[in-house]
Amino acid sequence: MAAAPLSFAQERLWFLNQVEGLSAAYNSPEVFRLSGPLDAGALESAFRDVVARHEILRTVFPVVNGHPCQQVLSPDHGNPVLERAELSEQDAQEAVAKAAARDFDLTVDLPVRVWLFAVAPEEHVLLVVLHHIAWDAWSAEPLWGDLAQAYEARLAGTEPHWSPLPVQYSGYAVWQRALLGDADDPASMMSRELAYWRDQLAGLPTELRLPTDRTRPPVASSVVGTVPLQLEAGLHGKLEELARESEATMFMVVHAAVAALLTRLGAGTDLPVGTMVADRGDDALNDLVGFFVNVLVLRANTAGDPSFRALLARIRDTDLAAFEHRELPFDKVVHALNPERSVDRNPLYQVSIAFYDGLENVLRLKDVVARHESLDTNTGRLDLIVDLNEKRAESGGPGGIEGTLAFAVDLFDHETATLIARDLVLLLEAVAAAPDAPISQADLQFPADRLQAAANQKVADPAPAPPRATPPSAARSALEQTLHGLFAEVLKRTEIQDDDDFFLLGGHSLAATRLISRIRSVLGVRLKVGEFFAEPTVAGVARRIGDASRPDPLPSISRRARS
Repeated sequence: MAAAPLSFAQERLWFLNQVEGLSAAYNSPEVFRLSGPLDAGALESAFRDVVARHEILRTVFPVVNGHPCQQVLSPDHGNPVLERAELSEQDAQEAVAKAAARDFDLTVDLPVRVWLFAVAPEEHVLLVVLHHIAWDAWSAEPLWGDLAQAYEARLAGTEPHWSPLPVQYSGYAVWQRALLGDADDPASMMSRELAYWRDQLAGLPTELRLPTDRTRPPVASSVVGTVPLQLEAGLHGKLEELARESEATMFMVVHAAVAALLTRLGAGTDLPVGTMVADRGDDALNDLVGFFVNVLVLRANTAGDPSFRALLARIRDTDLAAFEHRELPFDKVVHALNPERSVDRNPLYQVSIAFYDGLENVLRLKDVVARHESLDTNTGRLDLIVDLNEKRAESGGPGGIEGTLAFAVDLFDHETATLIARDLVLLLEAVAAAPDAPISQADLQFPADRLQAAANQKVADPAPAPPRATPPSAARSALEQTLHGLFAEVLKRTEIQDDDDFFLLGGHSLAATRLISRIRSVLGVRLKVGEFFAEPTVAGVARRIGDASRPDPLPSISRRARS
């Protein structure tokens, strides 16, 4: 099958996979405890049926002519093997943790792996590890629903009879690009969306001042810890009532509370947070497994010590406008704003909110009880992540809200994160009881002396670049002369200096990928994207590749793609 472009959301994950090197940061491990007379052969056949149905699950993402693309493998050559083993309970848990932490090389690895561990008669642990480039939280229903249907058919000795999917993910990616159009066309959706986000996020803080236990390291480890967050049903109900009175959503209430808390913790009054939104705007996409989310940067203004009700009104207006402009891919926003690039923090925002309305992972297999078990890979790229799931009682009323606060262990101790999580709950309790009181009046427990110390510690502005020598430095070697030409070719410029920053000259992530591909093609050396990201200049690249003697070890798909 001909290669297709990546969706914009996939491009971002693909680029991060190359920048950060192989890691489990975007693995999504799904674990089910299966009790009952499971037919392992039928389950394996059912998985093969599902992967054959959803092309994205048998897709690899190689670089072709300098561009990453989707290459869909045939069902015979691109179907994962269900790996089976009989293990003790303890060994199974260790095997699950180890398998969930295995990284994906997206250029050659299928984005799904499956294990089945038998721990007792009629007791199994099923582990399905998916990379987010092929799946999102809203894909659970079609994936597990199709698996259950296929399993029942295989038990009966037949094949599943599904209605054909109206579109595959590769078709969606093509459609998305056609919808947004070209940024150079002032009449395109892309151009209109860019204008909105440039205005909305102008002057955004480079980095939030948070009450961290340690300074930010030069390179983030991406290791995270978690502490629980839980709101009882009664508080849930009061917050829902406040949301209705304010013509807002529960997400907006949580967003306002997080903004108020960040201000109380010394982060200032101009507060960018990120959130993921599902972009399944067409009914044809409802039954499709794939990665349909986009990241929005939501800006909150807490200046003037407003009441929570007044702050919620500000948040509502800002969030509604942002949701109206949700189509622009996050990477395009980053490129348009061109913030200072750094490998030690996320661009534009370092705190995010995930809020789900009763989202559940439910697998129903014939004659088998399947219980979903949570598993954390302990990896992530942000400083703080508020992750909440809204529950419903049997009556349909509020059933409480539960989740976690994830924190970067580079920056926070577990004790500090626990205090922050506790204060978020305390603040929500306070505003539910007195929504018209100023946000500064909510009683919190975070130590005042720590906050006075988060106030005195200023975020250092980047040091100004040293003045360029006059005349500008010339290339000092044949290697640098070649790199000058390749930089100029990709950036469409006539002149490049040794210390010109690729990104400050208008380069972006995909352009960087093209440049690295050209370096590989012309010089026969392999430069990692992360190496280029650290030193995006001619001089820096020359230092990284040295005498250009490193061979290119990138194997072809035909040798490494798994059957």
